[in-house]
Amino acid sequence: MGQVSSQLSLPIGLKDTESFASFIPGQNAQACSYLKQLFAECEDKKVNNWLTYLFSDSGMGKSHLLYATCQQAELAGETCIYLSFNEKQHMSPDVLIGLENYRLICLDDIQELQGENAWQIAVFDLINRVKEQSNSCLVITGDQPPQQLSLELPDLISRLSWGTNFQLYSLTDQQRQQALIVKAQHRGLNMSKDVARYLVNHWQRDMPALIASLDILDEQSLQQQRKLTIPFVKSILAL
Repeated sequence: MGQVSSQLSLPIGLKDTESFASFIPGQNAQACSYLKQLFAECEDKKVNNWLTYLFSDSGMGKSHLLYATCQQAELAGETCIYLSFNEKQHMSPDVLIGLENYRLICLDDIQELQGENAWQIAVFDLINRVKEQSNSCLVITGDQPPQQLSLELPDLISRLSWGTNFQLYSLTDQQRQQALIVKAQHRGLNMSKDVARYLVNHWQRDMPALIASLDILDEQSLQQQRKLTIPFVKSILAL
C-alpha cells in the first residue's frame, strides 16, 4: 500500500483476495457502491461524507470492504493506512498521531476499544483533526451502531454519528456459494457450483469459516496437484 507504515501493514495477499471485484454485495450494494466512489464523495465535508461508519456482526464483510477501499486508493495513487484495533496490544495510542496526513484512513473494530480510555481519546482527537485540518477520508467499522457501542467516551460516540452510516447484512446461501467461487477464481482455483454448494451445506455457513476452508483447500490442492472435487473436499476437511 502507498506509504503504509510497517507497523500498520495490510494483510498479506490483499491484492489477490480482498478487492471490490471479489466482494459479493448482496444486500450491501449501497455501501459497496458508496465506498467505490469515496474520494469523490468526501471532497465536501459540509455534508459529512468525509466520515463513513460501517457496522454489523462479525463475518459480514466490513474488513473486506476496508481492504478493497485501500486497494482502490492505492490504484488511484492515493496514500492509505489500515489499522485493526484487534491488534492494539502491539501498539500505543500514539500511533494515531499524524494519520490525518493520509488520504484514506481505515480503522477496523472500534468496539475493541471498550475500557481503553487512552485509545478512545486518541480516536476522538484523530476524527477532529481529519475534519478540521486535512482532506482525508476516514472509514471506521464496529459491531453496533454508534449509540449502541459500549464505549465510555460520549464525545467519541457523538463523532461516529456525524458520518454516513451503513449497516451490513449477511449473504444468502446462494450468495455465499457465489462468493466462494469468485474467491477461488482470484486464487487461480476452479470451483464448480456443486463444490461450492457442498461446502456451504456441509461446512460452517459464516463467511470467515468458509474462507478458512478455502485457504486449506487452496494449499492442499497445490501440494497434491488435485482439482477441487467433492471427494477431495470431503477428504481434506474430514466431512
